[in-house]
Amino acid sequence: MVDFQVDKREAVGLINRPQTYVFDLDGVIYRGNEPQPHASETVAHLRHRGNKVFFYTNNATRSRKDYQDKLQGMDIQCQPEEIMTSAYATALFLRESGKTRIQAYVVGEAGLIQELESADVEVLRNGSVGKVDYVIAGLDRQFNYDKLTNAQQAILAGAKFIATNRDATFPIEEGVVIPGGGAIVSAIETASGQTPFVIGKPETYALEKIIKIAGGSSELTVVVGDRLETDILVGNRVGAHTVMVTTGISTREDAETAPLELKPEIIIDDLIELLNISWSEQ
Repeated sequence: MVDFQVDKREAVGLINRPQTYVFDLDGVIYRGNEPQPHASETVAHLRHRGNKVFFYTNNATRSRKDYQDKLQGMDIQCQPEEIMTSAYATALFLRESGKTRIQAYVVGEAGLIQELESADVEVLRNGSVGKVDYVIAGLDRQFNYDKLTNAQQAILAGAKFIATNRDATFPIEEGVVIPGGGAIVSAIETASGQTPFVIGKPETYALEKIIKIAGGSSELTVVVGDRLETDILVGNRVGAHTVMVTTGISTREDAETAPLELKPEIIIDDLIELLNISWSEQ
């Protein structure tokens, strides 16, 4: 149990602490359906200190409501407005494009489709596609040759190619790593010869949205992730504090030998260590 008492010396330093924490999910808060140690305690204690907490995942397979349900099942309370996914970020991006009556061929799962439809995107998934505005690709565990062909043909016919993310893998229970959405995006890229426009990490679009929603600033934001080339890189790009936890993809050795743009400010082995960081010394 974490002691929620804050002594006077600690209270004096609160103003210098980060105001917003942005946690990755896969490999940080959980692996598959397995919560990571001290995840719920750490989040609760940060909120008790007055911090805002957001969750940001590149995984586009679930809607924000689905992620809310999953997190609450792990005793982590949150609202959909505190969750950012590459699927929701893609929907925001298209909504802000100013175009109406957008048609998209989507290689992805229910969460991506739900978020796009909520932005009034007409989603096509099966059969002959014809001419559409966009091909949007994310993780699709029912991906097959027909879907690859449809995506390729739509892009060759003029559709713009959007990738929710390029994560090649993602971690699940018992230390296992399985293919991520980036593997599917790469197949479409190879077949079409077109490089996608990427929405999720390490691109800064969605993280900048979170910081704006939080009413904070990059300098008072901490990005907590397990992957150097996405979580840490995007945090570094916006000028946030970056913390890598070794419970997911990247290892401590990876982080210690990484080039400057991928190097985290702090490396931890357990989320509970976040509570003991003296930010004034960083």
